[in-house]
Amino acid sequence: MEGINKKYNIELEVLTPLSIGAGSEKDWVRGVDFIVDGGLLYRLNMKKMLLNGIHPDELASYFTTKNEKGIKSKLAGKLEQVSDVAMPFPAETDNDVKAFVKNQLSGNPLLAGSSLKGSLRSVLFEYLGGSSQDGREVFGSAVKGDEFMRFIKIADSEFLSTELVNTKIFNLQNNGEWVGGWKHGEQKTSVNFKAEGFNTVYECIVPGQKSVSSIMMSEKQFSKISNHVNRNEKFAVLKNDITFLFSIINSHTKAFLMKEKKFFLQYETDKTDLIVKGIDDILNSIPDDNSYCILRMSAGSGFHSITGDWQFNDFSINGIDTSKKVSRGLLNGKKSSKSRKIAIFNDRFFLPGFIKMRSITDDELKKVEFERNAEIQRKESERQAKIEEARQLHFFAQKAEEERKARQLHYNNLVQNATNLYNDGKIEAANEICKQADSLFPENTAHQTLKSLIFGKLNEIEFVRKQRESEERAQQERIAKNAVPLADKISNASKIGTLLGNVETWLKYGNKFSDSDLQALFEKIKAIASSLKGKDLKNFKDFKSWNKTIALVGENTAKKWFDELTK
Repeated sequence: MEGINKKYNIELEVLTPLSIGAGSEKDWVRGVDFIVDGGLLYRLNMKKMLLNGIHPDELASYFTTKNEKGIKSKLAGKLEQVSDVAMPFPAETDNDVKAFVKNQLSGNPLLAGSSLKGSLRSVLFEYLGGSSQDGREVFGSAVKGDEFMRFIKIADSEFLSTELVNTKIFNLQNNGEWVGGWKHGEQKTSVNFKAEGFNTVYECIVPGQKSVSSIMMSEKQFSKISNHVNRNEKFAVLKNDITFLFSIINSHTKAFLMKEKKFFLQYETDKTDLIVKGIDDILNSIPDDNSYCILRMSAGSGFHSITGDWQFNDFSINGIDTSKKVSRGLLNGKKSSKSRKIAIFNDRFFLPGFIKMRSITDDELKKVEFERNAEIQRKESERQAKIEEARQLHFFAQKAEEERKARQLHYNNLVQNATNLYNDGKIEAANEICKQADSLFPENTAHQTLKSLIFGKLNEIEFVRKQRESEERAQQERIAKNAVPLADKISNASKIGTLLGNVETWLKYGNKFSDSDLQALFEKIKAIASSLKGKDLKNFKDFKSWNKTIALVGENTAKKWFDELTK
């Protein structure tokens, strides 16, 4: 590029959790984009749901209401299969997860050169003695062609992975005097730290990860602008040299961290010792020879780090601006900050967004790029595998959708057939078909009313069946009781009426007269008749009273017996 004649290879290393926001529209919404189960965040994938037989329409009502419990119930046993990723969830919260900006091609987290340049601009603004909001008095104007920052170009850098990091707000409150605390609600600040409550989870590049970038600066244009504008002495000696630039950044970072350390020591409370230790670790990593630099940037870096540091030699608070909905700290009447965002990772407390920038040689760059390219190739292979998996998912999702529609049509037909059978009184057949519909879509409502009606009818049928069986058992018992010789059945009868009644019952249960049975009956009548007297004897000797006997044994036999017994 014309005018750019000095390029520095830069290795970037993350020192404290780094977040570059992708925009609120890309944030992950709990109960829609992800759910939490067993301490893990599961990022849901709609295509994978289809592949596993779960249509998103079945979850629509849960997504609308962010019903995480309902989604987990529906996806029980299938969370791994229907998720893109499972990540440790660092602290319980209902807030959205702040997503990291990604390279749209690789899907890797991206640190844009413009973001890095913006942080560098804040440092140079303070170094050059800036005081206005737009900074034209030190940076010049693009319209006039003397805008200084356009002669610094910083390349994008790509990292390989992110993790989830919990953040809490350290906040000052006035209880007669200013004291430090942790914010656990809109109007709730406590001296005691709790991981949950008014916290936000960020997708971050975590400490230890490295990438490469480059800084290009125009020596010719630097000289032209500094000589032409001559804004101040510092600008006049601003060198087109990376070590000099590093020295400016380190000086700024050291001054900022010393003020932050004093702030946390002054407003000491639960866990501030861990914050101070983290600050000391960064201070101790700043080199005396400026062979590399420590710079702060990104989401959560705060008012003093980006826009307010040049205004104050101290970060204390001695007042509150109550003119706005969100109260802001004041120091001697100027806007200051009474809160800090703190990142908690691996039981350490960090001021987020610090990175290490180191100039490297071309040979070092080749080595780093070789190692990085190997890792990128591995990631690319994984990406291509995921693309192929996505193609397969799409194919199977389409197939699954077709199968679902076919099942739905089959279901509708089954419900209709079962309804018709029920209306025709064929309850058991209707029940069998209703069972098939229930196995296809157990949660569908179309067959539920019919299922209840069938259940009621089956209960009625079962009641009738049991009643009939009971009656049949009683009948069998009665038959068994009467399956005896007639002589035994009538042995205890002492009256003609009782005798004939016993015979009638004996015949009713399937018995038939044999000659011996008839002889036994005759002998029994004869025995009873021998004891008859008076009216009973008179009736016995009247053949008209033998109607029941005639009905049992026939008129001829009855007449024969009558004649013999009444001689």
